[in-house]
Amino acid sequence: MNAIIQIIQHTPIWVFPLIVAVLWFGSIHLRERTVHLRSLFVIPLVMLVLSIGNSAGICAEPSLALIVWFFSAAIGAVIGWSLTPKPLAIHPKSRLIILPGSTIPLIVFAGIIMLRYAFGYLYGRYPELLADRTYALALIAGGALLGGVMLGRCGRFGLWYWRAASSETAAQTSFEQS
Repeated sequence: MNAIIQIIQHTPIWVFPLIVAVLWFGSIHLRERTVHLRSLFVIPLVMLVLSIGNSAGICAEPSLALIVWFFSAAIGAVIGWSLTPKPLAIHPKSRLIILPGSTIPLIVFAGIIMLRYAFGYLYGRYPELLADRTYALALIAGGALLGGVMLGRCGRFGLWYWRAASSETAAQTSFEQS
């Protein structure tokens, strides 16, 4: 118990509001919401860029880090794709998608907090781990996996949107020709 108190006491104060904000943002996804197509891909792209940023300045070879990142993101995308519920409604003209509530984003955001906090603690407590490529690659893999989950989820929503927009265009074209 004393170790946990020590960890919390040595955590920078700005981390706690950040944790609250990230969890609040994840909880927004628990409810049905309407999303513009453009904003659908912002979160996964930011997450993937941040996971790429984790690989900058690590002790592992850049080619190995890139391979680990790519395969982890691909696995995450498959997981995200398979866990994505069908949108409640799609409005191609206004580029809006009505999404059902889901726990997946909240779980992913909580996973990111735990991943970053755990590695921050390990690197702070054991600075020699900064030179260990296994830990660096694990951090890259974890971030890419979680970012991939969100990208796969949004990719599936994007595909459903594209299909709805294509079928609406096809129906409108056939109506105009008759």
